[in-house]
Amino acid sequence: MKIGKIAGVLLALLLALQACACNPFAGTKESTEPPNGESGAAAGEGTDYRTFIEFMRGVKGFGDQMAERDMPVQSAYFYSFAGASVSAMRYAVEYILWLKGEGDTLASFTADSRYTGWEQIAEINYSSPYPSYFEGLLYEIQGKRDECIDPYAYAMMMPAYPEEGLDFYYFKKTDVETLYDIRSSLRALEEEIYADYRPDVSGRAWDRFYFDAPYLLDLAGKAFEAGDYQTAYDYAKLSLKADPFVAESWRSAALAALYADDLTQLGAYMDEALAVFPDDENLNNIKNALYDVVSEMEAEE
Repeated sequence: MKIGKIAGVLLALLLALQACACNPFAGTKESTEPPNGESGAAAGEGTDYRTFIEFMRGVKGFGDQMAERDMPVQSAYFYSFAGASVSAMRYAVEYILWLKGEGDTLASFTADSRYTGWEQIAEINYSSPYPSYFEGLLYEIQGKRDECIDPYAYAMMMPAYPEEGLDFYYFKKTDVETLYDIRSSLRALEEEIYADYRPDVSGRAWDRFYFDAPYLLDLAGKAFEAGDYQTAYDYAKLSLKADPFVAESWRSAALAALYADDLTQLGAYMDEALAVFPDDENLNNIKNALYDVVSEMEAEE
């Protein structure tokens, strides 16, 4: 394959589209439509866990709809958001059960759960505020007031943090039997989510600002400028996962795929991006350039 020729033409086009910024990955949020996480409240005691579960079931349903429409990036966003959120609550419930004397060690008590530990659960989807929120909640329940401040603060920074706030502190006084029932409901939903979606959990260190697409695009840009194209690609993909609702995220991911010589993924990005943004001029220019180069190659054979 004459990959160099394809890459050269497309690269020139993509860089021209980005010429208005010093950083080819730089961008700003045009809009965002993440899951809101509205969960309602149980009578007088805080955020209703039952409504939370039903809401996350609905988020998983959006993932199903996107998968049926063959939109893998969009479906992964909804699946992973629901997965990280549900797994975070389940791990918090298990942690509280352990604090109440259930099990031996926390590790052994949670050994048969799919994902454990705040960093691992957060990596499923960094834009979910629930890993940070429940981490803060566990510190607060244990009386560690200073330690709970930062996780709570980071959770509240996230666009998906519900406007009415969260209050699951009542879990501290919830009886053991009820907590086991909650864990069972959460585990059942986890099974539904992870039957359709396998998270990419590699053990990446948790940067609390990974929920922010512009921040990730800036990191991608710095890696690009340093010639570390694979790292740039990784950050660009994280940015797309953090906010797939703006055309800039897709354009940046396309550029990253190109530099990483991942032309198959570039084509997949373009197909899905234009299904979401059919009238975006820059995306259509990229598509037309790709089509012209491939047609020229086929004519030369």
